[in-house]
Amino acid sequence: MTRTGLLSIQGLRTEFSTPDGPLAAVNGVDLEIARGDVLGIVGESGSGKTVLGLSIMGLVDRPGRVTAGRIAFDGTDVTAFSEAQWQGLRGNRIAMIFQDPTTSLNPVQRIGTQMIEAIQAHRDISSGAAWQIVREAMVRVGINSPDERLAAYPHQLSGGMRQRVVIAIALLNEPDLIIADEPTTALDVTVQSQILRDMRRLCRDSGSALIWISHDLGVVAQIAHRVAVMYAGRIVEQGATMELLKSPSHPYTAGLMASMPANSPRGQRLVSIPGGLPQLSNMPKGCSFAPRCTRATEACEVPPDLSFISPGHGVRCVFPLHVGAALAERN
Repeated sequence: MTRTGLLSIQGLRTEFSTPDGPLAAVNGVDLEIARGDVLGIVGESGSGKTVLGLSIMGLVDRPGRVTAGRIAFDGTDVTAFSEAQWQGLRGNRIAMIFQDPTTSLNPVQRIGTQMIEAIQAHRDISSGAAWQIVREAMVRVGINSPDERLAAYPHQLSGGMRQRVVIAIALLNEPDLIIADEPTTALDVTVQSQILRDMRRLCRDSGSALIWISHDLGVVAQIAHRVAVMYAGRIVEQGATMELLKSPSHPYTAGLMASMPANSPRGQRLVSIPGGLPQLSNMPKGCSFAPRCTRATEACEVPPDLSFISPGHGVRCVFPLHVGAALAERN
């Protein structure tokens, strides 16, 4: 089945005004997402993943704002949408699932009331018809006894159950695009696995595109067709999930993979990437990863462009790992 384009991001830059000048949390990001596609965005905390998701949703609060680039959703440029225009889009054709479900649910309203309001905000539908849609949505995300859960308040549900409710709300209006910002981070492994499995199935059945934001490559490997690796506001590598995990080309991607507990021999210390993310107010003049990279040379003092080493597999590095491997084979 041929997938058609849904979201196109070109040269996106999101800045935050500070007394020391503007700081770019997202800096020149290009992404393409097709209908039915599942894109994983990975990187350390502070790499710009969440700000990218909020930028796509038009939810960046002051003093932040999109200062350059273009976000086109289903062929329409939404970069300069007014809040009134966004209200017709958010929760309807684009939905976002946040990491902490307690920030998404009203603590003094029953679950059923909140879900019905989410439907009626975008559709002219009776409460009875909305209630039936809500019950079906609860079952779809694996919630048993939906009537009992719908009558409950958020604090009466477990963390995993609340997150399933938030996912159900995101799916109510059958959006074309769902952005999930680390929605399983605070959950135990069993619940996390169940939600990942359910999200894969729901996206497959509905045809919705999904952007899954995470710091965990292992989680992204379970759900995403493609992966984009972010570092200091930029995409440093992107490609098909299996190809990128099997043959990472950027040293940062390789470092993330090496630091996964599953890739460390039993009984040995976990591998870590030395140093930390650069401060946005004091970015290196060339490659932002160079101060932490063992392969850095003087050539890395010039900002690298994104180059494609195979169809769909791009890397932003002067001396990517696949080049070193090819030279070693020749010698």
